[in-house]
Amino acid sequence: MTEDLNFYNGWPLNTPMDIRLGQTREEDVNFPLRWGIISASAIASDWIKSLQDVPGASVTAVAASDKDRALAYAEAHGIPKAYDSYQDLCNDRDVDIIYIASKTFNHHRDMMMAIAAGKHVLCEKPFTDTAKQAREVYAAAEKAGVICWEGMWTRFFPAIEHARIAMERGDIGNLQVVQSDFLDRVYALNPAIMGFGAEEMPIIAAAGRASRGQPYANDAFSAHGASPSAAILQYSEQKGIAVITFPSGRFIEETQYIGTKGRITIETPSHHPSTLTIRRDRPPLMGTRKQEGKPVMELDPSKGWVGDWRETHWNHDRNPTHGPFNHIERFQYPLPSPAPVTRGQPAGSRWTGDRLIRYKGWTWSGGNQHGFMYQAQAVHRCMAAGLKELPQFTITESIRVCEIIDEINRQCAEIGF
Repeated sequence: MTEDLNFYNGWPLNTPMDIRLGQTREEDVNFPLRWGIISASAIASDWIKSLQDVPGASVTAVAASDKDRALAYAEAHGIPKAYDSYQDLCNDRDVDIIYIASKTFNHHRDMMMAIAAGKHVLCEKPFTDTAKQAREVYAAAEKAGVICWEGMWTRFFPAIEHARIAMERGDIGNLQVVQSDFLDRVYALNPAIMGFGAEEMPIIAAAGRASRGQPYANDAFSAHGASPSAAILQYSEQKGIAVITFPSGRFIEETQYIGTKGRITIETPSHHPSTLTIRRDRPPLMGTRKQEGKPVMELDPSKGWVGDWRETHWNHDRNPTHGPFNHIERFQYPLPSPAPVTRGQPAGSRWTGDRLIRYKGWTWSGGNQHGFMYQAQAVHRCMAAGLKELPQFTITESIRVCEIIDEINRQCAEIGF
């Protein structure tokens, strides 16, 4: 190879997929969208704070089931309008797009309401409890001519963008195994879909705690599932497997993409990561000796070993059990401050280089929640470009996750403990 391995087709490795593919423009984070918020929740507060990093975003209305709660939430977050009716928010002419952060078992209802009112929708994951519900929502959005996307924020982190490019470029060879664990199924399954795609429905073997219907949701199984449980997904056409666990106690929350030439580790916490590690059997080549008919390395009497190995920084110990090289590279993409590591941390402020942002609203509800900004910026770029779906997480992928969860729930309901 002669190109700089820190770039791919001229782009840095952490470049958002929509920009790298030429589908959007970076400057379209300025595209104006007026957001309405369904559910005055902690996760919605993080979304509102992160929208402050998107110049084109404004939040014009919030709805909660209780008027006093809606008013208090609106005051805390600097939102002009507060409703105690989701329907009233959907009918607000000053709202372009609705962020839905209600309970998962209400997502189908709330999305259908927003779509019927002609609003665009971004819905928190899990998208719906069942694949049937997901198909109905996406079909309704297509018929109404509005966009409806699932907010799988993990896919927009720079570390994930880098991992996607590394696999696409062949850095670890052909993908063979994906390993992932997380309490919530939609997060744990996401790496399998990113690695093996959504075209092939895998053969699934699941086991664990029995799935039970939700009495408040027409006895539908929950997309969140019951822990502990696990599943093995066999991708027969691609000759690969995914091993997915959903533990109920302590878990490492690490993702492994294992190929024929190496592996990529999305370091903990892998559902909102800032670090990835790439391990290969030897450093990548950088030179033309092979094309010139010379050995890639040779022993020169005056210089010692010379060749086409790329000079790299070793920031991990070598593992002698893996041969003489076991080349390891670690890449870090820290979130902009404030980057909360756990819930309850103050909202904080930061200087962007040209303005001070004081983040309005509640304290942060979880770790790395400021990473919402990556997804928020992509939504504005993709809306400006008129895209029908987010390239980082497509509608087909969203439905496939629901289908896999359906099958895991079905098997666990039959044989679970």
